[in-house]
This record gives sequence, structure tokens and C-alpha cells, in this order.
Amino acid sequence: MTMCVACLRPWQRPKRFWLGMAAMALLLAGIPWSAGAEEYLLGPQDKIRLKVYEWRASRDDIFEWKALNDQFTVGPDGMVSIPFAGAVRAEGRTAIELGEQIGERLKDHMQLSNAPDTSVEIIGFRPVYVVGAVTQPGQFPYAPDLTVLQAVTLAGGLRDREEGLTGMVRDMLTERGDVDVLGLNRLALLARKARLEAEHAAADHIEFPPELTTRAGEGLVAMAMRQEGAIFTARREGLKNQTEALKSLRQSLSDELTSLQGQLVFHDKQLSLIQKELTGVSSLVDKGIVAAPRQISLERELAQFQGTRLAAETSLLRSRQEISRTDISILDLKNRYDNEVVVSLRDTQSQLDELASKAKTATALLQSSRMAVPKLLAMREAGQNPEPVFTIVRPGKGGGKETEIQAQEGTALAPGDTIKVEIKPTLGPDDFDLSAIGPVSGGTPEPPVKAKEAPGLASATQ
Repeated sequence: MTMCVACLRPWQRPKRFWLGMAAMALLLAGIPWSAGAEEYLLGPQDKIRLKVYEWRASRDDIFEWKALNDQFTVGPDGMVSIPFAGAVRAEGRTAIELGEQIGERLKDHMQLSNAPDTSVEIIGFRPVYVVGAVTQPGQFPYAPDLTVLQAVTLAGGLRDREEGLTGMVRDMLTERGDVDVLGLNRLALLARKARLEAEHAAADHIEFPPELTTRAGEGLVAMAMRQEGAIFTARREGLKNQTEALKSLRQSLSDELTSLQGQLVFHDKQLSLIQKELTGVSSLVDKGIVAAPRQISLERELAQFQGTRLAAETSLLRSRQEISRTDISILDLKNRYDNEVVVSLRDTQSQLDELASKAKTATALLQSSRMAVPKLLAMREAGQNPEPVFTIVRPGKGGGKETEIQAQEGTALAPGDTIKVEIKPTLGPDDFDLSAIGPVSGGTPEPPVKAKEAPGLASATQ
């Protein structure tokens, strides 16, 4: 059965009918119509207003779905959650396509014979971002036909060139200070590593590397070597004193052990004599020659000497235990000292490796500034103003790979674009003499670049 579109009421006619009518009106007016013209596709952070109406023929009335006529925001996952319709994908669709999809969802979920008339209006676009050489970088609301120049204006305009040059000089000096500090930290770590290696090898003195000994005349290097030497001496003397104290205690215990062993020998002789005398007295008592109390007295004396010998033997065992504990303490002291040295040596090497990575990055930043500042100074002296360079970073559709577009001031933006603003000098790196900045202290001196002198460089960097 074929439906007559022209016979339907205006609000019952599908949106494709009105699009066709708009295209025909444009053609009649002489305005070209492109069926493939790019339409705006929705994406995360876009805000829409939904309107849903239903024609009820039984009442000859238009019913408004007030519960759905509200504002919604497209979520980070590209979905928009609509009551009675659920989560509907909005990303990558036009407003018309989203409205049709919501209408079909409502028809299925509400079990309607026809889809309600659903319209989607975009009331807020996802923002654009401006970064780089602007006064106030950040995110800004998008508006249709927004251009690069307008976005830069929203960001406060281009950063003042004089302010930018001053900031670059300041950054360069800061970066140079960072490199100097990293270089000094590296020298201090090298001195500490040499001291730890000497302690680990139980050496009598520290063998500092040539990188330090060749610069021993420099104040900071000499101070680092002196400090590590003092720490080495103090730690070695401390270990020596503690070890000697334990060894002295062990010797005392050994002497006590010898004395106790002598006492045991004496007690054994005494016990032997008392035992002989007791044996003789017992024989005489049995024969009735000697009275029994004499035997009892000798037995009591024998018991007392046996107790004294047992106490001496116990003291002997205790002394041997103390000697064993002292030996363990000596070994434990040496092991703890060695373990501490090994852990410190490992940490120092880790810090040296980390410092090398930081120094590489800081040196690269400094070299970049050393190249850029003279160029800007020379261009200022020559009355030249570097032109800004605009680059648009546009997110890929459907989460695809982003693209970079070289833009001009009048280039139109799309929602979600990021505009990078750079001011790049146009002169070459060999047009300037960078030696005015000087070498970096605390590390390897940098060879000067043989080139022309940059006007005003020395005064600007002092």
C-alpha cells in the first residue's frame, strides 16, 4: 500500500519530505545544492534539546510528550540517555538522524503504531581549546562559523612579544640554573660513590675518579671531596672502635673462662681429698674406732664443695655463651656495615642514572632556548616581528586518530578542535653567536657556536 505524502497533514510528513522541499526551493532560487554537503556530526559534550510530539487522530489533537521535552548532554562514550528510549548513540550522527533514531526507539519501547514526531536541536557545542603563545590559554565555547582568529581573540590575543622574549630569557636562565644544579649534584654523587666503594673494599683511603681529581682546585669539588673524606674517616673509626670494644669484651670473657677452668681444677682436687678422707673415716666408723659425727661433717663438707664446683661450672658455661654472643655481635656489626654500604652504593648509582636522564632533558631544553632567544633578539633589533603559526589538532571521528591541520586566521573551526599557537623565528640557527651565554658549570663545558653575533644578546642574558 502506497502512502500519499502530500495527503498527510504538515506535522505528519516525514523530515525527508521537508529536506526535499528545501532542496527544490534552493534550486528554484538559483542557489546550488550539494547533496553531499558535510553536516555537523554530534559528539561528546554536545548539548541538545529534545522535542517529542504525537498526532492522535482519534482526538484530532497533537499530544506533547512533556516528560521527554528536555535538555540532554552527549556523554563521553558518545551516547545520550533518553527516558523510555534508553541509551542512544549520538556520536557521528546528525541532529536529524538522532531524532529519527529516538523516534524509532520510542515506537518500539512504547509499542506505538507510528513513531512520534521527534526533533533534536543543538543548543551547545563541545568547546574548542587554544594553547601556546596566547595570553589566556584554555577552553572556550564553540559557535558556528568560529574562525582561528576569533578563537585566539577569545584567548586574549597573542602574547605580547616583548613579554614573551623576557619570559624566554628568564626561562633560559632558569634552565641554565637547573643544569648547573644537576651538574653539582652529579659531582657530589660521584664523590659519595667513590667513598662507598672504598668502604666496601675496606680500603685505607678513597680513590676519587679523574672527573673529580682533575677539578680538585675548584671550590665546590674540593669541598665535596673533603666532606666525603671526613665521612669516610669518621665511619671507619667508628667501625674500628666498636669492633675493638667487642674484641676487648671477648678477651675479658676469655680470661674469665680461663680463671673458671682453674677454679674447677682446684675444686676437683679438694673434692678428691675430701672423698679420700671420707672413705677412711667411714672405714674407721664401721670398725667403731671413730665417732659417726666426724663422718657426717666430712659428708657435709663434700656436699658444699660439690655445690661450689657446680656453680663454677655454670659460670664457665655462661662465659662461653657470652663469648659466642660477642663473636656473633662482631660478625653482625661487620655485616650490617657492609649491607648499609651496598644499599647506599646501589641507591647512589640509581640517583646518578636518574640524574643523567634529567640532565639530558634539561640540557636539551637549555640548548633549545639558547637557539631561540638570540633569534628573537636579532629579529627585534632588525625590526622584524615573527608571524604566528596556527595548527589545528582535530579529533578523529569515532575515536579515530587525530589529525593536524596547518591553518590561517580565517580557517573555520569545528567543535572539539585544539588550536596550537606558536611564534617561530624565521632566521637560521647559524646566524648567531651563542657563546655569550657561557658554559654550564658543574658539568662538561659546552663549545661555543661559531656564528654571527646576536645583537643585544650579552646585555639581555647577564
